[in-house]
Amino acid sequence: MPQAILKWGNSLAFRIPAAIAKQMEIGEGEEVEFHIDGKRLVIEKAEKLPRFTHQDLLKSLRNAKKGLIDLGAPRGEEIL
Repeated sequence: MPQAILKWGNSLAFRIPAAIAKQMEIGEGEEVEFHIDGKRLVIEKAEKLPRFTHQDLLKSLRNAKKGLIDLGAPRGEEIL
């Protein structure tokens, strides 16, 4: 099914037919990834990454290694 390439600002764009969007399980506002395979443009639904919350950060900090880290002997005129 041929599709016209349109101008969108300084970029080029094309429409994804509803039947293909439904088959790909994508809708308006969803993110996709694309790459080139030879002379073919491959479009795939982007994988959703889990959000990193403040609670995740606190949990990570609590589980982090506690104590001082030995950085070796002083090498200059550091103030200790």
